Amino acid sequence: MAKRAFGELESQILYILKSGERKTVKEVHLALGAKDNYNTVMTVMSRLADKKVLAREKMGLHYEYWILSSAQSFSFLDKIKQKFLGVKPTTLVSYLIENSEDLTDEDLKEMERIIKQARDAKK
Repeated sequence: MAKRAFGELESQILYILKSGERKTVKEVHLALGAKDNYNTVMTVMSRLADKKVLAREKMGLHYEYWILSSAQSFSFLDKIKQKFLGVKPTTLVSYLIENSEDLTDEDLKEMERIIKQARDAKK
C-alpha cells in the first residue's frame, strides 16, 4: 500500500466531513476505505483540529469531528493551492489530471458533473 502525503489525506478527510455531519475517526477511517493506518487518520484529524480547521467534542470514549466553518476550511484549501500551485484553481485541476496515473473514466465523468454543477450554481 502506497503512503499518502498528509496534504492529500487532509483534503480527503475534509471532503468526507464537508456535509457538516459529525464523524468519529473510525467513521472517517472506514469512509477512506481503511487504506490508511487508523492512527495516521487520527493524527491528521487531531492536527486539523489544532489548526482550527476542524472542531471536535468528546463523546464517551471517542471524539466527534466536524468542519469548524466553511470559511475556515476554504482558507485552509486556499493555503494548499497557494503553497503548491499558486492561486488559480485551473492550475490545480490541470496538475491533478496530468499527474494522476490512476485516473479513471468514472473520475473524469465525476469531474465533469462537478464542473456542470458549479456552472449551474453561478447562473
